[in-house]
Amino acid sequence: MKSKLFIILLIVAFSFTLLSAQEKKLTQKEAIEQIEMEQARLDEANMKHETCKAQGEPLMQEVEALKLEREQLANELKALKDAKSFYIVKPGDWLSKLADYKEVYGNGGWKRWPEIYKANKKLIKDPNLIYPNWKLSIPRP
Repeated sequence: MKSKLFIILLIVAFSFTLLSAQEKKLTQKEAIEQIEMEQARLDEANMKHETCKAQGEPLMQEVEALKLEREQLANELKALKDAKSFYIVKPGDWLSKLADYKEVYGNGGWKRWPEIYKANKKLIKDPNLIYPNWKLSIPRP
């Protein structure tokens, strides 16, 4: 059984060899025409490549500029997050009132007074009592 399969495979391989040997050869004129067609396709592809390259160049420059801008903004954001803000308590201030100040958390910021309290627990024993001239740390989000 194995020998029959081997013989069949040999016959198939020999047949492919004969078929490939009988390939039609091109005449000189046909070869030149084929070369000219391929050269035209190559020239067209090169033109498309140059067009794409010309369009892509400004885009790549813009991408690089945006990367630099993103890096600068990330550095600024990090600096802002690392910077601690302070507020000097004035007479008549209380935590929710100062959290609502524009320079602290802005309108509606009064709800964030517990953040100020937690950041200053060493100084503030009772959140209902803060005193003038205290320097309170204002945590930034």
